[in-house]
Amino acid sequence: MNSAELPDGDDELANSTAAAAWLRRHGAGVGRITDAERRRLIDVREALRSLLQGNAGHAVEPNAASLLTSTFNDAGLGAVISPRGAQLVPARSGVQGFFGELGSAIVEATLDGTWTRLKVCHDDECRWAFYDRSKNGCSVWCSMRVCGSRAKARAYRERSRTAVTGSGA
Repeated sequence: MNSAELPDGDDELANSTAAAAWLRRHGAGVGRITDAERRRLIDVREALRSLLQGNAGHAVEPNAASLLTSTFNDAGLGAVISPRGAQLVPARSGVQGFFGELGSAIVEATLDGTWTRLKVCHDDECRWAFYDRSKNGCSVWCSMRVCGSRAKARAYRERSRTAVTGSGA
């Protein structure tokens, strides 16, 4: 999800060559990828970002879960049983295999209780995905020093502006 710095930063999935390089850096055994596969990567990234907004109590895009479900099902995830337990493993390779690994990681995070701690920064211009390490699991900013500080400063300015215009009436 953090392959693009919003609003105007670099997007590591900006073209098929860059997207293939990004996938290789993240362990996917891919050569070249098609533009359709690159667009699917972006769709999956944005659907995941939307679901993580839901973990922070915000609205989720209506089709985000269904897009991810169909993408992960297309990867042919199957259970592999071993003496260490069960594991979901994608039946395909390449981009589909990457999607399968991602789907497997989401299932694992759901089962171990860490999924709800994965969130997206409340700042619409940031939307950076982060892991909420707070004791009560209520963080909404990727960084209190940056995004949280900006939001508090904006709120303070707005309250000050309201107090000034309200007292002069």
